Amino acid sequence: MSSVAEIRAQAEEVAAGWSAPGGPESWQLTAALFRAIASHDGLLGRLAALPADRLPALLASAAISFLVRRDGPEPLARYFPEPGAAQPPFDNGFYPAARGFVAARLDDILTECQGRRYQMNEVARCTQIALGIAATRPGPDPIAVADLGTGAGLGLPLDRYRYRVGQLATGPADAALSLDCTVRGPHQPPPADLPPIAERAGVDLHPIDLRDPAARSWLRACAPPEASALARLSAAIEVTQQHPAPLVAGDVVDALPGVLGRFPPDRPLVVVDAYLAVFLPAERRARLAALLAEAGRARPVTWLSLDPLLPLGPAGRYSVQGLPLPGWLVRDYQRSGVFAVLGARTFHGHVDQGRLLARAHPSGQWVEWLEPR
Repeated sequence: MSSVAEIRAQAEEVAAGWSAPGGPESWQLTAALFRAIASHDGLLGRLAALPADRLPALLASAAISFLVRRDGPEPLARYFPEPGAAQPPFDNGFYPAARGFVAARLDDILTECQGRRYQMNEVARCTQIALGIAATRPGPDPIAVADLGTGAGLGLPLDRYRYRVGQLATGPADAALSLDCTVRGPHQPPPADLPPIAERAGVDLHPIDLRDPAARSWLRACAPPEASALARLSAAIEVTQQHPAPLVAGDVVDALPGVLGRFPPDRPLVVVDAYLAVFLPAERRARLAALLAEAGRARPVTWLSLDPLLPLGPAGRYSVQGLPLPGWLVRDYQRSGVFAVLGARTFHGHVDQGRLLARAHPSGQWVEWLEPR
């Protein structure tokens, strides 16, 4: 279980990540929703009864969004965008509306939290993953991709999306979904040119069936209440339904050997972990690394991790992959709120090579490349 203080700190950390200077106005609602959760002692007290691995603060945000979209309570509902619509104006009237809704619907919020798991499928993170693949697997040789914690599998057709990173666009010109990403910092990332993906599969404890309307509704509730995020999600759902890939149900670590065994034995592998390893206990992360090292004895295996720092919360200071981090990066994380670190560990033979590549916004809206080219 998490304490009230831990849940409050996690909510405040997410709010800080969505309220950085220079962020678009459409991010205000997401930041405000997590601030409202952090400030509601009654809600926090009830959330503290949930297991920590259910991510209580994030689960509460999804439950509130789900109930608001389902029931349309005024005046709170007018702040939440609908799929395909523009972002509604935000003002300070949100806070009393949110407090009143939470107080009146506390039991309903907890019922949703108790019966569900938080499953955010932010497809914009594919931009950082594509950059990571381009940086670590350059060249024309085909690869296989395994996506850990795949959810609905929206990250598996990443070669069917178009990427605009700064001023450079890559990917299919006729793609149904284009992902825009701002570049920060002095270093330019490599072009997001992907090698051919010959095989792909995802694994998740509870894969999401996109054919189920109720599952799609909950998936939208787990997305940030931001118009462009909902538009990306809708487009990604359509692409994924048109190009389905195998999804394996099971514990991501226990099921990993079977998933990797689906691929040809000589195929270079890229194993993707986006906001998954940070939630694993230390011994399970160590087991994950050991399994990848074992698989890498016969062929190159690259573990791409896009995760916040450990421990999860404002005291984060360690990479989930054990990569060394510069002090300024850790201090900025603790001061400015959550962001993800993109790292790569490549196992081949008896070599284990780690690289710190970038840091990125939780919703993939910016990237700061840390490795000079």
